[in-house]
Amino acid sequence: MATSATLTTTQLPHFRNLLKEWLVKQPPATGFSVPFCDIAKTTRASKDVVVSFRTRPPLPGEAANKFHSTPADGEDDMPVEVCLGITIKSAELGVFVAHVPGMKWSGFTLTHKEYIADLAFGPDTTNEEVYQRTVVANDLLHLALSGGVGCILAYGQTSSGKTYTMEGIESRIARDLFDAARIVGNRLSYGQNETDFFEFSVTFLELLGKHATDLVEPSDEVDASGNIVRRDVAIHEDKAGNVKPRLISTIVRTSAELGELITASLSHRCTSTTLRNAASSRSHAVLTIHIKNKALPYAEDGRFILVDLAGSERYEDSKAHDKQRMKESRKNNESLMNLKESVRAKAKMASEDGFLTMLLKPIFDVESRQPSKSIIIAHVSPHIQDSIHSTNTLSYATPFRTVPAIPRGPLAYDSEDPRTWDRAQTHAWLTNEFAKHAAAEKVQEKKVDFAVKTFASLDECLDLGLDVDKVCPEGYTARNLGALYTAEFIERCLAAWTEGTGEMGTFKNRAAEVIGQLFYLIMNAKTRTRTQIMKTRKKVKMQAYGEAPKRTVGYEDEDDDPMLMIDAMEYHTLEKWDCDYSCCDRESCRTED
Repeated sequence: MATSATLTTTQLPHFRNLLKEWLVKQPPATGFSVPFCDIAKTTRASKDVVVSFRTRPPLPGEAANKFHSTPADGEDDMPVEVCLGITIKSAELGVFVAHVPGMKWSGFTLTHKEYIADLAFGPDTTNEEVYQRTVVANDLLHLALSGGVGCILAYGQTSSGKTYTMEGIESRIARDLFDAARIVGNRLSYGQNETDFFEFSVTFLELLGKHATDLVEPSDEVDASGNIVRRDVAIHEDKAGNVKPRLISTIVRTSAELGELITASLSHRCTSTTLRNAASSRSHAVLTIHIKNKALPYAEDGRFILVDLAGSERYEDSKAHDKQRMKESRKNNESLMNLKESVRAKAKMASEDGFLTMLLKPIFDVESRQPSKSIIIAHVSPHIQDSIHSTNTLSYATPFRTVPAIPRGPLAYDSEDPRTWDRAQTHAWLTNEFAKHAAAEKVQEKKVDFAVKTFASLDECLDLGLDVDKVCPEGYTARNLGALYTAEFIERCLAAWTEGTGEMGTFKNRAAEVIGQLFYLIMNAKTRTRTQIMKTRKKVKMQAYGEAPKRTVGYEDEDDDPMLMIDAMEYHTLEKWDCDYSCCDRESCRTED
């Protein structure tokens, strides 16, 4: 049985001796395979998801301020000194050992639990090295500039150093992104106007449960705790499957502008004082940098998604919380568990699992076709009193290493799935749809004989009323059209409308019917795909957790079987019986409705 933080602190000399005995028997820790100075020069293939562990150094006086012992009667309360609860065995492959204090009938014990990741960063590792070995070594900058998605998630216990790590990475991305863009732009544009090759826009979202707010939006209103009060923003999934938060998108042109925007937005983040942290982040912060390639205006934007997850908390961390803080902790822990379950299921991340999983769809959703790489950085406290929480954090992060490679690139062509159409197929479909509606209108207006029902008979008198090339230019596909709102599509069609070919109102209705048919095809295709995925997800969950447990119902009468195993449906059925279940003819005892 694991000991509490107070009992661990009281018996700290004993646990320190057990730890020393274990350390003497261990071989020296192994370092990284590539020296720090050679990281930028080394190119290597990496996985879609890279998991890393990090522990920070103990702060001066931290142990004495946060942990307290219970001295025996007549003894003085001794000052608490640091005892490390994490040991690094290997930096790459990353191996952390968590030392968990426990107690048995024979006395106190110290269990050493080993956890494996791709990288392990110790207390002496700087933010610059973390950035180089995660972002630079995995080439996330060039991935995002090439139309892919780079994602970094920081997870861990409150006060474990997540925000410190993420702010360091965000500032360095702001420092290097525009230099990398100039290099890529110079290569793609052959030295001409390379500075204008990309357009960068930034959104910053704060997420607490099902409440999302815009950190970029200014606000003067504050609550009783001094936090800025912001209006909720909507997060929804469009018909093409794209998640679109209604946030302020800010164009940035220099590293300085990006850095200033990040700093200003972080100052708006919701924080409060807890037992472990004087300024604990009470929400998830999601910074997204959108990168548009102006040479390919209809291609999907590259993205950097930087997520500073809210600190997970145990009961001991939240004992001093008020009702609002308890509610926040519950929502944060629930969203973190939903994310873990979605990853563990190795299947589609459902929107009902929460906004956090929706925002990370481009990374873990098997339907996403954009190239992507993710870095998961799990943070743990260095103190042995936090070992139980450290094991929970490391156990949470480890399943991310088993995420299978998700197929990327274009889907195979399917005539019934617009998401697989190229520009030529989309153009042909639009032409056919507008022709059908134009023909139907002419038949209805009796401008041709009612018996004529085929397009071949209408070729001479049929006018589509618009230039399809303007609606679907080069590089445009059905996926781009599916991401438009109905009003946006109608506006696009009006820009291509040939005046004098009919009434504008009739033409608007025609355009609305065409985009409605496209939406129907997309949703129908998604439903077919989702049904297959959910079957796979159910099978994986069954393999992971087994069948649902059966309930046990006892009988009061000794003549009956003492225990009867029944499932939940039968249990609810038994509630309809108006007797003690001891009679043999139960039909006679059924309560009449």
